[in-house]
Amino acid sequence: MSEVLFTGLFLGDERDGGVTADLVRPLLVSGEEILIATKGLRDGAVFTNKRIVIVNRQGITGKKIEFASLPLRSITAFSIENSGTFDLDAELKVYGSGWGRAEMQFTKGFDIKKLADYLGQVL
Repeated sequence: MSEVLFTGLFLGDERDGGVTADLVRPLLVSGEEILIATKGLRDGAVFTNKRIVIVNRQGITGKKIEFASLPLRSITAFSIENSGTFDLDAELKVYGSGWGRAEMQFTKGFDIKKLADYLGQVL
């Protein structure tokens, strides 16, 4: 049975993604480019041409930040779920070799197809 890296992390949408991109930019390696960046209330994600970086703010003040890096080369499968009429979010599940499963939620209206296209091209 695979381990769950994280589940149900709310990553918002692209409207304020620049804030998350600014946090992650110092962590990028040579040749790595930010393709999609999202921000929720506290957490966010950056999708690059090499990995997915999850930004998880912790504690009451949110000053403690965990950065989880999911290398694209380790992702073996993914699934998406769009937001329906009564759903408040879209979901992405990625499955990886060596780290199990990660589940992410995005704001209703987030272009989950754009994310699926991105993953389909880079995997």
